[in-house]
Amino acid sequence: MLLRKDTMTVRSLLPSDRTLLRKWMNDGRVLEWYEGRDRHFTEEMISEEFYTDWEDEVIRTIIEIDDTPIGYGQVYRLYDDLYKAYEYENKGETVYGMDQFIGEPEYWGKGIGTEYLRLLFEYLMNAKSADAIITDPLTTNKRAIRAYEKAGFVKLYIVKEHEMHEGKLRDSWIMEYRGNRA
Repeated sequence: MLLRKDTMTVRSLLPSDRTLLRKWMNDGRVLEWYEGRDRHFTEEMISEEFYTDWEDEVIRTIIEIDDTPIGYGQVYRLYDDLYKAYEYENKGETVYGMDQFIGEPEYWGKGIGTEYLRLLFEYLMNAKSADAIITDPLTTNKRAIRAYEKAGFVKLYIVKEHEMHEGKLRDSWIMEYRGNRA
């Protein structure tokens, strides 16, 4: 996978990206919102989390600005267990979920996450015929929620105790993007 717009490149995750992932997944500023600061990722955990095949389609990417890797994203087609986990009704549509983070904090607050989302929306709607895209930020992650809303996601509902984060089950918003196909 390779997507480009202006100074942003979104490319497939490579084996050589393990060092980047290990750095990001051991940075408390990143872990505060992605996975939790109580998790410290070993090489084995990086392999399991980022390089293991899933039950259904998953696309793992690295986000670059001016050829500098700054973040990670994954997009996955929903299947039965994920519909249940998200409490999202399976209407027989093509639905993708997505998770992402900017791993270099100096790039936070610059609109990069919103632009990344828009680029992925275009790809998923056109190349993958997605009917909807969902994401599930913690209800406390205000910065991510703002970026999702700026990109076109709408809040649908809260799933109580949806994600284990820093030793406690936390609530998450289920947010959806449908583009012009609503």
